[in-house]
Amino acid sequence: MNWRVAFLDEDHVLGVARDALPRAGPAAEARLRAFFAPEAFDHAALLACGSGLVLAPPEEAEVVLLRRATVDAVLFERCPRLRLVQRLGERRDHIDLGAAAARGVAVSCLPRPTLIRTAEHAILLMLALVKRLREAEGAVRQGTAAGAAGDVAYNWPGLGGLGGLHGLTLGIVGLGEVGALVARRASAFGMRVLCTARHPPPAPLLADLGAEWRGLEMLLAESDIVSLHVSNLPENRGAMGEAELRLMRPGALLVNTSRGALLDEAALVRALREGRLGGAGLDVHAAEPRPAGDLLCALPNVVLTPHIAGGSRLGVLEEIEKMFANIRAVMAGLPPLHGRVLP
Repeated sequence: MNWRVAFLDEDHVLGVARDALPRAGPAAEARLRAFFAPEAFDHAALLACGSGLVLAPPEEAEVVLLRRATVDAVLFERCPRLRLVQRLGERRDHIDLGAAAARGVAVSCLPRPTLIRTAEHAILLMLALVKRLREAEGAVRQGTAAGAAGDVAYNWPGLGGLGGLHGLTLGIVGLGEVGALVARRASAFGMRVLCTARHPPPAPLLADLGAEWRGLEMLLAESDIVSLHVSNLPENRGAMGEAELRLMRPGALLVNTSRGALLDEAALVRALREGRLGGAGLDVHAAEPRPAGDLLCALPNVVLTPHIAGGSRLGVLEEIEKMFANIRAVMAGLPPLHGRVLP
């Protein structure tokens, strides 16, 4: 038996899920191999996971899959056969749960391990900067010893400026799912958390995150570390430019695990060279891979990683398998197995 599914918006993971449907064709396989490269994946196993699912327009679908689309009473009227709303992501924003319950439609908002790993990586970059991990590790490997030798020789390279996250103020620019995950982890380190976004979040969410709302200018002026988590939209290109960097407090740190296009890297180089900022940690870059002789690569107070914050791309397969397992469960008359939202 075939179950009809519709995709309500564009997202790279939903694109992989669409290409995993058995009737997607040879072009879909080429896209999948390009997406997972250089890692190998089992294409036959992925197709088996999607067996029985066929692409359909929303009006005919029994399941809709979405990332950011709105699911409201109008959509339920438009989709009378609907039995499952499957969102990729744990937040329930823009899903009318009351309308879903009234129509007996199951809802799943699936937490994403790849986003959790991205949040962890943002914290990793912060720790690497405040503890001067790059310089400390290099000093050990090079045999640098400025202090006394012995069985216990604390900080034998004589590194200065060592710190930690506890007590620092973190400014989160963009309070989507990753931004919220970073806020929770930062609070666990004893950081004061500020946040800003295009629209102020509900007060209960701020209270749950232990965060304070600020406008962008105030957030930049108050924060010891600024972490970027805004969406990859055309209007956000260059959102952190010369003017914004000059608003940051002297010696502050900047972390970007979102998108390279958000940051004016030439302005960042100037801020670091002039000593206005204390350092930067970047997992995403204006050009990937970075070219030889890159200016940021030459700066000692910059930590760079090669766009790996989300972990292995094979982790996406786990998310897709859980979505497809939910579809099968609901079609068998059971509740979703993963990320179920109770009425």
